[in-house]
Amino acid sequence: MSEGETVVSIPWGAINYWAVLVAGLATFLLGGLWYTALFGKLWVQLNGYTEEQVKKMQARRPPPVFFGGMVACYLIVALVFGILVATFNVPTALAGIGLGCLLWLAMAAISMTGHIASDKPLGLFVIDTSFQLIFLVMMGAILGSWR
Repeated sequence: MSEGETVVSIPWGAINYWAVLVAGLATFLLGGLWYTALFGKLWVQLNGYTEEQVKKMQARRPPPVFFGGMVACYLIVALVFGILVATFNVPTALAGIGLGCLLWLAMAAISMTGHIASDKPLGLFVIDTSFQLIFLVMMGAILGSWR
């Protein structure tokens, strides 16, 4: 490394792991609500799945694998978000929400590149990226306030 360069190190000790756990599990619960009671039928319809196809997909992924995979993914997102909160010393829930919105903007742009290349309805993009916005705002509030 040359003079004047800095390396960002991860402040592992400054991460609130309880907040990460709560944020990840809260997102899992929100996802369950989002993709069942709130938008489940519409999401299935917009994907063009039949009830039989949904049952076959569910049979291929036993509940422990499906739900365990979801929890693991949301915990990873929460941990990365927690790293950013600690690295940038995010001081409040409001600042965490702002960071969540910024992260969402990046995720939505990435998702849009996939949507542009697909023939899926715009409604799927809206359902999925709206969920991402809500959960990143929620994670930001949890991680920013629980320092």
